[in-house]
Amino acid sequence: MLLAQGRHEEALAVLKDLAGRDARNVRLLRMRLAAETALKRWDDSLATTNALAKLGGIPETEATATRRAAHLGNLNRKAQDAVALTQYWKHLPNELRLDPSIAATAARFHLALGGNAEAQLIVEDALAAGWDTGLVALYADCAGTSAVHLIERGEKWLRSHARDPALLLTLGKLCMKQGLWGKAQSYIEASLALEPTHEGHMTLASLMERIGKPQEASRHFRKSAELAG
Repeated sequence: MLLAQGRHEEALAVLKDLAGRDARNVRLLRMRLAAETALKRWDDSLATTNALAKLGGIPETEATATRRAAHLGNLNRKAQDAVALTQYWKHLPNELRLDPSIAATAARFHLALGGNAEAQLIVEDALAAGWDTGLVALYADCAGTSAVHLIERGEKWLRSHARDPALLLTLGKLCMKQGLWGKAQSYIEASLALEPTHEGHMTLASLMERIGKPQEASRHFRKSAELAG
């Protein structure tokens, strides 16, 4: 009743008291998990999820999703503290560090704090475990003062993912950062040939401006606007 009324704090207090008398009651544990999740008590929800998993009281897919949400919540709380973010990441189980959504979130937080090198390693490790176009796109933002290493890594990936528009666009952006205008144009145009996107045309428009081709820049700005609409 308390849960249904949104009175999660009160519900949790009652459920903790009941759990003290019957720690293996799956129904009580599931209600407790619902309250902890609603209150964003992520460490508690992780512990309750693990208890339910041991009792066979939660499907594996649901347990995985619940753990992912909890770790994402904890990462969000550490987003403004590079040291805390790094420490939390070190203690995450390896399979969770390789989860695309968790890896992308941690990498973005590091980037916001100026931690390009940390973000780069997180993305590279996750992509080594499984290809994900979202992470590939994020890789373009990981370059620090030099994009040479990232271009080399991206071109190695290209051997296995030659027709991946996200990878081609990422390589184009990285080449732009390195001032490799010709290579950048080739990669971006190859990406657009496979998948015309708003971002791809915007990137090519920016490149055309840089190399002194305002008419071409205008043409791609128009195309990007058409795709955005």
